[in-house]
Amino acid sequence: MVLANQIDQRKATRCNRPVSRRKNETFDSISIIAELAGHCTAREPGQRPDMGHAVNVLASLVEKWKPLDDETEEYCGIDYSLPLNQMVKDWQDAEGKDLSYMDLEDSKGSIPARPAGFAESFTSVDGHRGKDMLTERLLNFRVKIKRKIGRKLPPPKNSTNTEIKSKAIVLPEQSIVSEKAGLAVSRKGLTLKELLQQTNHHNAKVRKDALLGIKDVLVHHPVELKLHKLAVIEKLRERIGDDDKLVRETLYQLFKSVIFPGCGKDNQGPLVSLMMAYIFNAMTHLAIDVRLMAFKFFDLVVQFYPSAFSLYAEKDIPAHDILHAFEPEVAREPIGLTDIIKPLKDLLPILVGCFQDFMPLFHSSSQLDLQSYDCLQFILQSIDLIVRFLASGVCGSEPDSQILPPCQKPGMITYDQLISPMILKKLWDAFPLNLVRHLSGKGDDRIFMLNTVITKIFLQLSNWEHAPSALLEKFLEFIENSLATKVQSGKMFHEKHLLPLIPYIPKLTTHISGDWRSRILKAFTEVFKNSNPESLMKIACLSAVEEMLAPIKENIGLNFSVQQERSPLYLDANDLTLLDYQIAWIQYLPSLLILLDDKTPLCSKAVLRLQLRVAQAAPVNSPFSQEFDTMQYSFRGFFSQQIENAICYGPFIKLAADIQELAICCLYYFSFMDSLLLHSLVSCCLCKVLEPNMVARIIEVLQSAFRAGHIQVADYTSFHVTLLSRFQVHPEKIYPAVEYDGKSNWRTFKYVTSIVCSCLSQIGDDYLVFQMAEKIIVDQICGEIPMDNKCAFLRLLVTLDSKPTRVSDQSIVNISHVLPKYLIDVVSNVGEDDHESASVISVKRRHYYLLPSFYLFYGSKRLLNLVLNVMGSWISEVSSSLGSPHLTHPSSDRSTTSSKGTNLSLEERHKIQRAYDGLRALTNNEVVGQS
Repeated sequence: MVLANQIDQRKATRCNRPVSRRKNETFDSISIIAELAGHCTAREPGQRPDMGHAVNVLASLVEKWKPLDDETEEYCGIDYSLPLNQMVKDWQDAEGKDLSYMDLEDSKGSIPARPAGFAESFTSVDGHRGKDMLTERLLNFRVKIKRKIGRKLPPPKNSTNTEIKSKAIVLPEQSIVSEKAGLAVSRKGLTLKELLQQTNHHNAKVRKDALLGIKDVLVHHPVELKLHKLAVIEKLRERIGDDDKLVRETLYQLFKSVIFPGCGKDNQGPLVSLMMAYIFNAMTHLAIDVRLMAFKFFDLVVQFYPSAFSLYAEKDIPAHDILHAFEPEVAREPIGLTDIIKPLKDLLPILVGCFQDFMPLFHSSSQLDLQSYDCLQFILQSIDLIVRFLASGVCGSEPDSQILPPCQKPGMITYDQLISPMILKKLWDAFPLNLVRHLSGKGDDRIFMLNTVITKIFLQLSNWEHAPSALLEKFLEFIENSLATKVQSGKMFHEKHLLPLIPYIPKLTTHISGDWRSRILKAFTEVFKNSNPESLMKIACLSAVEEMLAPIKENIGLNFSVQQERSPLYLDANDLTLLDYQIAWIQYLPSLLILLDDKTPLCSKAVLRLQLRVAQAAPVNSPFSQEFDTMQYSFRGFFSQQIENAICYGPFIKLAADIQELAICCLYYFSFMDSLLLHSLVSCCLCKVLEPNMVARIIEVLQSAFRAGHIQVADYTSFHVTLLSRFQVHPEKIYPAVEYDGKSNWRTFKYVTSIVCSCLSQIGDDYLVFQMAEKIIVDQICGEIPMDNKCAFLRLLVTLDSKPTRVSDQSIVNISHVLPKYLIDVVSNVGEDDHESASVISVKRRHYYLLPSFYLFYGSKRLLNLVLNVMGSWISEVSSSLGSPHLTHPSSDRSTTSSKGTNLSLEERHKIQRAYDGLRALTNNEVVGQS
C-alpha cells in the first residue's frame, strides 16, 4: 500500500499514466503526493502524519498545478488551462452571475433532450462546435446545464454552513464527585442545597424529583433536618401553591412523614409562622385544587402543633381548623372555651347544609369527580371534629383515636346534648351513601370512606343508644359488613378507614343485645384473628379486647383529678355469648405472641400486657383462671423449646427488657407450673445472650411462685441444679490471645451461684432440705463437670450443711475420691510467685475455689484424712520413682496407693508435691478456722 516505500523512481515512471510520461516536469509533484499517501496509509496509527502536515505539503503544489490536457477547453465559463488559483477565482466570478446550476445527481429526469446535431462526445471533432452552441444557449435562454459526472456545484452564498467542528477536552479527573465526598447527598448525588434550588425549576417533573430527593436525604441523614430545618421549610413553603398537583401532593407527604415528625416540639412558633403566610395565600388561589390542598396543609400544621395555633385563632378561617387548637392539651385551659362553643354550634348546620348540596349528585351521576369527593370528605371531617369536641367534655382528655374511643367521664360537662337532633338527622337520612351505578372499585372505596366518617360521628354521641331502632340497625349493619369486607378483601384502604371504628366495639357490645350483639362480636373476632400481626389493626383490636375483658373505671379525686383503674374481669355466667368470645380471645394470645416473634415489639408488649391483666384480675377457679393455666403449655414456646436434641430459643430472648419483664411477671400467676415450662425457662437462663439481671429476675419470680405453692419442691430443686450444672463459664481474658468474644461470664456465674444457694437454703426445714438434696449435689460433684461448676456445687453443699457435718459416710467417701484432683486443678492453675501476674486464676479467686473444701474439712476430720491419704499416696509414688532422699515417706496410714498415681507424669507429680505442701501449710496455720 505504501507507494513511496515500495517502488522506485524507475518503476514509478513506468506506472504513471501516459500523460506523466510526456510531462516529466510533473513527476516530482507525483512523487511528493505518493510519499504523503504512503505515510497516511501506514499500518500503525502513530506513524501517520496529522492533518496539518498533509495540508502544508499539498498547499505547496497548488501554484504549480495545471491540467495536462492540451486540448482542455473552457467549460461553464472556466478556462481549465489556467493555474488552480486562477480557476478558483474565475469560478467565484461565474458564481456571481445569475446562472442557476443543478447537480447531475439531483437533476435526473429534468434535463431537456439533447438537441439534434449535438455532439455525442466532447472528445469528438464536433465537440468544439457543440461548445459554442452550448455557450450561446446559456447566454440566450439561461437553461440548466449538464455537469460533468463527479463534479458538484459549490453551495450558494446564502446557504447555511452545517459543518460541525469540535475539539476534544481532556479532564484529568471529575472534581465534582471529589468535592461532594463526605456530604449528605441523594441517590442521584445531589446535595440538599442543590435540591432546594431545583424546587423552583420551570419543569414540574424536576420539581417533583427534587422533593423526592430531599425526602431521601432527610430520611437517610436526619441530622441535616436538625441543622437546616428553618431554611428547608422556608424554601419548601413556596411550593404550597404550586400549579402541579403531583408536586403539591409530594410536598404534603414530605411534610407529613419526614419534616414535621423530625422537627419535634421545639421552636413551634417560627415553624408555624413560616408556613401560615403561604397557606393563607394558597387559600385565596383561583384554582380550587390549590385551595383544597391549602386546607390540607393547614390541617396538617394544626395536628402537629395544636398549642402554637392559638396565635391564629382570630384569623378569618373556618372553624374546622379552630377545633384542633382546643383538643386535649388546650381544652383544659378555660380561657376562650365557652366563647368557641357558640360559633361551633352555628357552624354545624352550615356544614350539614353543604353536605346536602352534594346529595343530588349521588342520584344523578354515575360517578363523582375527585373534587366532589374531597369536598365531601372535608365537610364530614369538620362535622366530626365539632361533634368530638362537644362530646369529649370540658375537663376530659381526648384519647388516642386508634386505641381508645372518647368516653363519658363521670362528673364532666358535655355539650353534644346541645346539638339539635334535626340537624344531624339529615346526615342519618342520607346514610349509607350509595351511587346509582358503580363504574369503578375506586369509587366504591371513596364511598366507603365517607360512610365510615358518618358512622364515627354517630358513635361519638353520648346518647346514640337511644336512637330509633331502624337507624341503629343501619349503622350496625354497616359495621358488620365493613368488618366482614376487611377479612375477605384484606385491603389496606379498608383497614385504614375502618381503624377508627374499632375502639367503639366495646361500647357497642355493652349497649346492644340480642342477635346484633352476637353478629358484631363474631365479625370483630374474625378481624382480630385474621388481621396482619404487624398492623395497627391488631393493636387496636387488642385494646378493644382488653376493654371488654377488664373495663376502665374512672373516679374523680379530691382535687378533681381523674384516676383510672382497671376493674376485675367482666364475667357474667349468664352471658354465655360474650363468655365464649372472651375465652376464644384469651386462647389466641399465646399463639399470637409466638407469631409476632420480635418483628413488632409494640404489639408483643400489648399482648403480654393483656395477658398479665387477665392473670391479675381473673377470679380464682373461674373459667378465665383455668384458661390462663392452660395457656402455659403453648406459652413455653415463647421462651424456648427442644427440637431433636437442639434448643430453639423463642422471641423472649430477642425482645427488649421491659417486654421481658412483662413475660416474667406472667409466670407468677400460673396456679401450677409445669416441669416442661421450667425446663424452657432454664434453657433461656443458660443462653449467652440473656442479660444477668434477667436471669436473676427469673429466679426471683420462681422463688415467689414456689412460696405461693405454684411449683413442686422436686421441680424447683431440679431447676436450680440444672442451672448450675449446665452453665458454661468463660474465664476472663488474661492473655491477649485468649478471647471469648471479649466477654467473661465468670462473675455472672458467681452471682447466679450465690442466688441459687440462697434460694435453696430458704425452701424449708434445713435438715429435710439437706436430706433431699444431698445425693443430687454429691452426684454432681463426683461427675465429670468443669471446675467452676464443681465449685458451685461444693458451695451449695456447704451452704446446706452444718457443723458437725450432716454428710453421710458414703458421700464423704465419694467426695474424697474427687476432691484431691479438684484441689490440684485449683492450685496448679496458679504459677510461681514471679509469674503471679500472668496466672490464669488470680490468688483471690484461688481462695474462692478452695474455701468450700476447707469448710468441708473443718466440718469433717474424716474427709480431711481421706483426702490427705490419697494425696500422700501420690507423693509416695513420686518419691519412689524419683528416688529423692529428701522426701519424707508418709506414715503407714497414708500408704494407700491410688490407681491414678501410678499413671502420673513427672510434671504432674511435682504439682502434687507443691499442692500437698501448700495444703499442709494452710491447715497448720488454721486458715480454715480464720475464714
